Amino acid sequence: MVGAGTIADWHVRALKIAGLQVAAVGTRPGSQRLAKFAARHAIPAVFEDWRDMLAHPEWDGLVIAVSTEGTVDVLSAATPIGVPILVEKPTAWTSAVLQPLVESAAQQLIVGYNRRFYRPVQEARAEAQRRSPLLAQLTLPEAVKPQGEADPERRYLLPFLENSCHGFDLARFVLGPLHVERVDRRVDSDDRLVSLGAVLSSDRGDLVQLVANWDAPANFGLSLNGADWRFDLCPFELATIYRGMDVFDPTDEVPIRRYVPRVAGRIPVDEIDTKEKPGFVRQAEALKDMMAGKDPPEFAASLPDAVAALRLCEELLGPYVPTYPR
Repeated sequence: MVGAGTIADWHVRALKIAGLQVAAVGTRPGSQRLAKFAARHAIPAVFEDWRDMLAHPEWDGLVIAVSTEGTVDVLSAATPIGVPILVEKPTAWTSAVLQPLVESAAQQLIVGYNRRFYRPVQEARAEAQRRSPLLAQLTLPEAVKPQGEADPERRYLLPFLENSCHGFDLARFVLGPLHVERVDRRVDSDDRLVSLGAVLSSDRGDLVQLVANWDAPANFGLSLNGADWRFDLCPFELATIYRGMDVFDPTDEVPIRRYVPRVAGRIPVDEIDTKEKPGFVRQAEALKDMMAGKDPPEFAASLPDAVAALRLCEELLGPYVPTYPR
């Protein structure tokens, strides 16, 4: 394990449930969390510098869960070892920094877009593949808060790169590669980006309406719409399927016409995903299988997928892409 933060805690729990032994942990020099993390999880080998840990040849697999700005350095050093790797998303702040690793990372690797492992998300993909091109809506009310002080590097937009990339990867997973057709950006009086809307298309002809309204009182969601059918992932952990509509005429008690979609079913996450961080145990099981010589699951995210999600973020932000950190 490289990293000893909160997300690393969840990974260790999932790895143990999957039947793996966390044999060692390493962090950046000077980490204040390392000793307590190792003690909390009974990890026998502790390295104050992750580089020293990677120098040992006996590890069968690696999980990289460090800050975004530090991930590329760790991943660059880890890929020559040739063992299976699970690395946290978004893996880098920019697609340009991540792209060179696509060619060099020849061994098996999963990027931690854990929502791909949700049962509702996989059902959404299966339904989309069975249907003609769909009209979809992607809602990403990211917690982006422009501050009053000067921010020439636009760091306030980093949460969009770091977290909303999940939504773009999920939409790509369900519908296939996406292309930006149009973007409308809204800025405040200080030229700070406060929201954006866009229309995207898929290779198979789907249209995706994106609404990214910073810090709005809404949930993250993806809705797939057909002629008499709708598949809602809202939140991403729960699918609700609608078929048809009931129309109720006005009455004396309710003097308005009501249109009520018929709920045809709901698909929750698996039981283990109600007890652990959703998707993490199945990710850990995939890593275990890779360590046993199997290929990564075809639905798991790869480095090219991570690059594609970042490129969508960058294209949508346009001139407002943060200039720090590179």
